[in-house]
Amino acid sequence: MKPEMIDVCGDGIRFVDQGQGEPLILLHGIGASLEWWEPNIPSLSRKYRVIAPDFLGFGLSDKPPVDYNLRLGIRFLSSLMDVLGLSRVSLAGNSMGGLIALAAAIEIPERIERLILVDNAGFQRKVTPYLRLGTLPLLGEGALCLRSRSTVRFFLSRIFYDREKISDRLIDGVLTMFNDRRTRQVFLEVLRYGVGLGGFRRDIQEHITKGAAHLKQKTMIIWGTKDKVIPLEQAVIGEKLIPRSCLFLIERCGHAPQLEWPEKFNRLVLDFMEKP
Repeated sequence: MKPEMIDVCGDGIRFVDQGQGEPLILLHGIGASLEWWEPNIPSLSRKYRVIAPDFLGFGLSDKPPVDYNLRLGIRFLSSLMDVLGLSRVSLAGNSMGGLIALAAAIEIPERIERLILVDNAGFQRKVTPYLRLGTLPLLGEGALCLRSRSTVRFFLSRIFYDREKISDRLIDGVLTMFNDRRTRQVFLEVLRYGVGLGGFRRDIQEHITKGAAHLKQKTMIIWGTKDKVIPLEQAVIGEKLIPRSCLFLIERCGHAPQLEWPEKFNRLVLDFMEKP
């Protein structure tokens, strides 16, 4: 990958833009970055123009003092499309990125062609206790102070089913990102915006599920059967909610199928994008 920087509404955004053809934007999860799509971009960009940004506030993109909420995520995505001259795109989003992709399809449907949701948030309130506890004052800050290769590996073991697939490169990348104080602040701001001790915010969840029932886009839901972050039952709820949806489960897989089983993931995405 050869990331570049682009100005989006006055903020520096790091992104990868690779390949030609129909545009496909890849949206990472909370606390992640465009590197979480590294095993997918080469394969997908052989047939599509693949764009993978660091969200505003994450990775090596700027982290301005703004309210980090769902509406900002949609506005950021729309502005990025404007800057790149894209009127309509397909979206693939993992976790938080899937939530923003889903919300964008609801709020700006005229700009979204197809939707690929990967272990996304929003279909139900249940999330892992680790994220819920992280919303408590001081506890979240304290947990993020314990930064080492072993603590990052432990965090990633909650995301991966097979710990042997956690690469040293990924560990180093996460550790580097979270050594930045502002990255830690934004992570907690976003987490506390969407999650509380009771789980995912009820008002956001109700808005998403209501809007999902009226989506027109052809949608694929991909889910790891061993997801410890967001339960598998939410994938079933999503498939029932979204009219033109199909669900694909990846066995022995956790919360990030694109990293844990990249070849299977890439094949599913390419097959879905090629179907009329």
